[in-house]
Amino acid sequence: MNILITGSSGLIGTTLKHRLVSSGHRVFALVHTDNNPSVKKDLTWSIKNDYVCFPQGVDIHVIIHLAGANIGKRWTKEHKNAVMESRDAGTQLLVRETIKQNIQPQMFISTSAIGLYPDPAVEKIDESGPIGSDFLSEVCQRWEAALKPLHENKIPVGIVRVGLVLDKTAGLFPVASKTRKLGIVPITGSAGNIWSWIHIADLIHIYTAIVEGSIPLSIYNAVAPQAVTQKEFAHTLIKETRKARQSMLPIAFTPTIPAFVLKLAMGEQSVLALTSQYIYSSKLPESLFSFPKIDSAIEDLIHA
Repeated sequence: MNILITGSSGLIGTTLKHRLVSSGHRVFALVHTDNNPSVKKDLTWSIKNDYVCFPQGVDIHVIIHLAGANIGKRWTKEHKNAVMESRDAGTQLLVRETIKQNIQPQMFISTSAIGLYPDPAVEKIDESGPIGSDFLSEVCQRWEAALKPLHENKIPVGIVRVGLVLDKTAGLFPVASKTRKLGIVPITGSAGNIWSWIHIADLIHIYTAIVEGSIPLSIYNAVAPQAVTQKEFAHTLIKETRKARQSMLPIAFTPTIPAFVLKLAMGEQSVLALTSQYIYSSKLPESLFSFPKIDSAIEDLIHA
């Protein structure tokens, strides 16, 4: 299949692109060029300059939309605007030009996030769960709402609502692992906060399963079947580190950084460190996951 991907240089995009190519698909990376307005050629797009240059002379069978500004950067007013614009205006532009230029993909798969749901959440939430009211939820709501014209033009749409991604090189895991070899893993806010996570390999498998028809096009919460508390995550990380080193660590310590300290240091962005959501999928079979439990996921990342 001919597959067009936005956000191909990010954590998910880089891994997904390699997986699709290795599976025999032809992948086109649509590169964002807001910082270089003079570049206007095949496989470029620009929100500021309002254009999308799709590949010429090629039928695109699938569009996978991953692009969005990094929420991990400090939440200045300017960066919050970038986070919103990249997902809202960016998706609107891509959708509008897909229809206008008569691309007619067999499916359009858009990324979203579990930030759509309330945080903190006191109950388990599946794909039909309640919607939150904070900044991240608003971003996700507008992100998904921008897909509406595709439905109206009978272009099949799928949405992957991504949880906390565990990868060896980026995101949550390397931050939480900085002191693990000393037997120390800090906890942010509360040991009881719940993390709805997914191993990067399983996330990539969900995207490819949709593309290749192993699972139907739909809305999915891309999270492992079993969420964990921060305490469980920290102790599992220390346990698996001990196993990998084949020796006892000098200490096993999980100090708590109080919520008020994080709020003073990070401001509104502290919601990322203080997140507590038990999100699950009522649609994804557990057999789809290579790492359904946190111990096997962490063991794999430590040895990767």
